[in-house]
Amino acid sequence: MANTTTLSVTEQFRPEFEDGWSTEYQRVRSSAEGMVNMFPVVGEYREFPLLPKTDSIRKLTKRFEETAPGDITTGKRRVTTVPFLSPIAFDRKDQKKFGTLESPIGPTIANQRAEISRNLDETIVGTAADIGGLVGKSIEVNVAGAVSYPAFDETYSVAHDYVYNATAATNGMNYGKLIYLKEKLAKLNVRSQDSTDSNPAGLCLLLGYSQVSDLLHDPKLYNRDNATALLEQVMDGEIHDVQGFTIKAVDDDVLPLSGGVRTCVAFAKNSVAFGYNEMPNHELDVLPTKTHTIQSTFYFDWGLGRIWDKGVWKVYCAE
Repeated sequence: MANTTTLSVTEQFRPEFEDGWSTEYQRVRSSAEGMVNMFPVVGEYREFPLLPKTDSIRKLTKRFEETAPGDITTGKRRVTTVPFLSPIAFDRKDQKKFGTLESPIGPTIANQRAEISRNLDETIVGTAADIGGLVGKSIEVNVAGAVSYPAFDETYSVAHDYVYNATAATNGMNYGKLIYLKEKLAKLNVRSQDSTDSNPAGLCLLLGYSQVSDLLHDPKLYNRDNATALLEQVMDGEIHDVQGFTIKAVDDDVLPLSGGVRTCVAFAKNSVAFGYNEMPNHELDVLPTKTHTIQSTFYFDWGLGRIWDKGVWKVYCAE
């Protein structure tokens, strides 16, 4: 992590400011690690094998019996990364105030960090028309090496008016949809045979704040004190494990809204992969060509891809 300055008055780069920046940087990193498994990428992409579960166990019935090993057929999914930068310039007058309460430099850098956090959420969710993200197109390479771009399979979605056991329910997010998702993800065997995750929950759920509010008003959940307390903290921007899901609330701009229906996303953590070439890297420099203007720039390079389609589900919720 580089956080450098070439200001002529270096003592103005106060230690408390650097400490605050480091704390915010760690928060961005830890948020991502709580939701998805992260992998370093060297070059343009990293490939993950599409391996079916093995079925090779058999009884040994005689001495010196041949092993007769089986074979596997596998394709691959690629995770690509996209480089970004976030540059902001400040004039000579701002430079003279650097390190003081009235200086815009410190708060602006904090705002840049917040913008990166929003980009992280957008990268994880993705968009249907683009490559990458939970709901975007995947990159698949078959055994012969041919590349294809499978779109999200709407088979793996929960209707906004889903009702369990003919029981009346709201069209927003509710307890019935949580149980339905847990059932489907378990039956499809999307969990790997051996996996470890940053959070204890093997499943993740990305919701808007309206959907978290729906859950807080669901009688099946607000009668459970622990779940209610955790969901209230999710409303405050924290990430928590609730009912078997690692739940994060994201900005409304991140989750698509069409016809009054919000698209939320649930997924098994080992069904997706977050790749990075560079985590957020900050530089604070003087630009001589701009009358000694100061430039605050963040560089980062990351992306996310679906590995197992069955492990990623859209959850439609009316607002």
